[in-house]
Amino acid sequence: MINNLTYLHQYLMGKLRRIYFMALPESKQDMKASRVNFTVADSAAQTIVQLAGGTFLATLMSYSGVSDANIGIITSLISLAALSQLFCINFFKRIKKFKFLVCVTALFRTAFAALYLIPLFHFPSITNSILIVLLYFTGQLFVQIGTPASQDWIASLVPSRLRGKYFSIKDSVAVFVISTLMLVCGMVLDYFKKTNILTGFIIIGATIFILALVNVIALSLMKEPKMSYVNDTGKEMHGRLAKKAKDLKPETKPQSIPSELKEAFSDRKFRKAFTVVCLFTLAFYICLPFNASFQINDMHLPYTFIMLVGFIFNLYRIYLAPRLGRMADRLGMGRLLRYTMLALGLNFLATALTMPFNAYPMMVLASFLASTAWAFVGIGLFGIQLDFFKSEKRMTWLTITSSLSGVFGFLVSILGGRLLSLFQSLPLYLCGQKIYAQQILNLIGFLVILFAVYYIRHHIETEKIDANRLDGIVS
Repeated sequence: MINNLTYLHQYLMGKLRRIYFMALPESKQDMKASRVNFTVADSAAQTIVQLAGGTFLATLMSYSGVSDANIGIITSLISLAALSQLFCINFFKRIKKFKFLVCVTALFRTAFAALYLIPLFHFPSITNSILIVLLYFTGQLFVQIGTPASQDWIASLVPSRLRGKYFSIKDSVAVFVISTLMLVCGMVLDYFKKTNILTGFIIIGATIFILALVNVIALSLMKEPKMSYVNDTGKEMHGRLAKKAKDLKPETKPQSIPSELKEAFSDRKFRKAFTVVCLFTLAFYICLPFNASFQINDMHLPYTFIMLVGFIFNLYRIYLAPRLGRMADRLGMGRLLRYTMLALGLNFLATALTMPFNAYPMMVLASFLASTAWAFVGIGLFGIQLDFFKSEKRMTWLTITSSLSGVFGFLVSILGGRLLSLFQSLPLYLCGQKIYAQQILNLIGFLVILFAVYYIRHHIETEKIDANRLDGIVS
C-alpha cells in the first residue's frame, strides 16, 4: 500500500514537472498552439475582470451594506495591488521559468467567485465589508504579481513582426466573449433582482469559478520557450542535475530596488516608453472613471440605450482590431498608437461637448471614437514597451512600468475625484448654459492626449527599434 502511494506520488510529481517545468516548444505548431491557448486564457481572465468589477461588484457591495464611498475605495485597490510587483523584482529574477508562477497566481482568481457567496451567510454589514476587501485585495494582489511574468511569456511566443496581428486578434476574441457573457449575466442579474438576487449572485460566482478554471487549464497547456540550466551539449537539465548545476553556479548578489530603478530610468528608451504610459494613465484616470455617472445622472441616458450602443460598437471594434493590428506590423506600433490615441482624445472632447439637448447623438459619436481607440491603444502601449525594453531586462522593466503607473493612476483618480467635487460645488455657466464638472475633466484629458500624440510623433516614431529576433523562434 505504501509502495503504491509512493509510486503514485512520484508519478504525479513527474507529470507536474513535465507540464510546468519541461514544456519547451519543439516546433512552430507548438508555438501556434500556445498562442491560441493564451488567447483562450486571456479571454477568460478579461471576462473575470468585468464580472468581478464595475456594475456587478457595485451591486454586490450595495446589497452587502457597503457605502458608496467605500465602494469607490475598494474598487481602487487594483492600483495599489500593482505596487506589489515592484517588491517581487528580485524574486522574479531568481526564477528560471515563469509558467508555474503564472498558473498558481491565476488560480487565485477563484477568490473573485467567492465574493459572490458572502451574502449567503447573512453576516453584519461590517463583516461583509471586511470579507469583500480581503478576498478582492487577495485576488488582485496575486493577479498583479503574475501579470509581468505572463506578459514576458507571451512576448517570447510571438515574433516581433506578427505582434500587431496576434494581439489585435486576441483582443477581438476577448471583446466578443466579454460582450456575450456580460449581456447574459446582466440579463440573469436583472431577472433574479426581482425575485431572489442571491440566486443571481450564485450564478455569477459559478461563472467566474468556471472561467478561472478555464484560465488555469489554458495556461497549463501552453509551452514556455525558456530554459533553466543547460549542459555542455545545450540540453536542459532537470531534477538532481539541475540542483547540482545550481549549487555549482556562483551566487550573485541581488540588485536592490533603488538600483534597478536607477538603471531603468538611466536608459533613454525606457524613459520614452514610460513617459507615454504615464501620459496615457494621466489622461485616463483624470476623467474616464467619472463618465458613467455623468451619462446616467446628469445626461439621464437610459441603461438600455447605453448597453445597446456599447454592444453595437463592440462588434465594430471586433471588426476593426485585426485590421489595425496588421497595419501596425507594416507601419510601426508608434504610428498606429498615435492615430488611435488621437481617436481617444476626440472621444474625451466629444464627452466634454455633451449637453442634455445633444446627449444621444454625442453618446453615439463618443462610443464610435472610443471603440476605434480601444481597438489598438492597449496593444500599442504594450507593443511600444516590447520594442523599447532590452530583452534581458524586459521582465524587470515591465514590472517597474506596471507598478509605478498603477500607483500613479490611483493618485490621479484621487485628484480627479477632488477636482470633481470642487467643480460641482461651483456655479459654472458658459453663455447661459450650465457646465458640468465631468466636461471640464474630459477637456483636461483631451489636452493631455494631444500632448501624448505630439510626444509619440517626435520622440517615439523617430526612435530606431532593435527587434528581439529570438521571440517566437523555436530553439
